[in-house]
Amino acid sequence: MEPIRSQSGISRKKFLSISALFALGATVKANQVDGGLAFIEEKKAPKRATFIAPPGSQGHRNLSRHCTGCQLCISLCPNQVLRPSSDPAHLTQVEMSFERGYCRPECTRCSKVCPTGAIRPITREQKSATQLGNAVWVKDRCLVTKEGVRCDNCARHCPVGAIQMVLTDAANEKSLKFPVVNPERCIGCGACENLCPSRPLSAIYVEGHETHRII
Repeated sequence: MEPIRSQSGISRKKFLSISALFALGATVKANQVDGGLAFIEEKKAPKRATFIAPPGSQGHRNLSRHCTGCQLCISLCPNQVLRPSSDPAHLTQVEMSFERGYCRPECTRCSKVCPTGAIRPITREQKSATQLGNAVWVKDRCLVTKEGVRCDNCARHCPVGAIQMVLTDAANEKSLKFPVVNPERCIGCGACENLCPSRPLSAIYVEGHETHRII
């Protein structure tokens, strides 16, 4: 049986093969680098000494007492920040992580749907003044120190201006800059962790607070 041919004379099988190659090439190109700085691969969650409790929960104590693990907040989180905990002490209760997104300051959806008071209603203004944790810079993972390239993703995307870029050599204005976190301004939203081009672990990540702080 003759292979089906298109009007141009190319067999369907050959046409599909060529299309697949083009698609693969486009995928490789798109996934090769992130802003020309790093190979893209899936981010991994860092090992946090203290997990991050969602805004409105007030911290670990209230969350642990009231969260039933219904996961309603998780299903409605538009930024894919919330997930069920795998920690045996808090199994199925909600926690935050930033591999797929960050907690946008304007979003309060989870605080509106919690049926148990584990996450209490919070306004945008209150959320922007609530510190869930603090960003921590890991020098050995940073592209500035590891690869010797310029990068300011964390500082550029911080919604509260808590990260400043500082010269690696104060005497040389043309030297590379590395990030310095102001712990008084950081709210722990995870924008820096999520948007850091370092893979598989971000060079900057958030450590949670046991009790949320008002700044």
